[in-house]
Amino acid sequence: MYMIQFFKDLYLTMFTLGYKAGIAGGWQRMNRRFGIIMDIGKGVFLVTIIEFFILEGIKSYVEIHLGKRLSFLDSKQWVIAIVIAYSLYLPNYYILVTLGHGIKFEREFNSLKKNRKMLLVVSFVLLLLATMAFCIYSDSAYRHFFHIYS
Repeated sequence: MYMIQFFKDLYLTMFTLGYKAGIAGGWQRMNRRFGIIMDIGKGVFLVTIIEFFILEGIKSYVEIHLGKRLSFLDSKQWVIAIVIAYSLYLPNYYILVTLGHGIKFEREFNSLKKNRKMLLVVSFVLLLLATMAFCIYSDSAYRHFFHIYS
């Protein structure tokens, strides 16, 4: 039960840190309403991009396990990547913004206990590093398995 709550808070922390990235001006100076929309977009984008890279690493291992490349990714791979990213973005936007879970957590984030806030931020950094390492390692294994050297 505590682990599920922790992962939920980590998910919401990813949104919050993306939302707060570069909050000192920028878009807010041009138009406050537009600035808030851009900040929300940054938060959802951060969550989406982390999920996308995790799925890319998993895809590499699935292809290695199957022993062949998935045919639908061979042609027009960039179009497929955009569709996948967009299909990840929409549910995240719905959960975090439309339902308001991310916005509510962002407002409460500064009032969290210092230990809890520090645990969530450190966990986010570790998740980010683990995602990067997983993607690099899975890409290396994929290239080695299919004898692709660039």
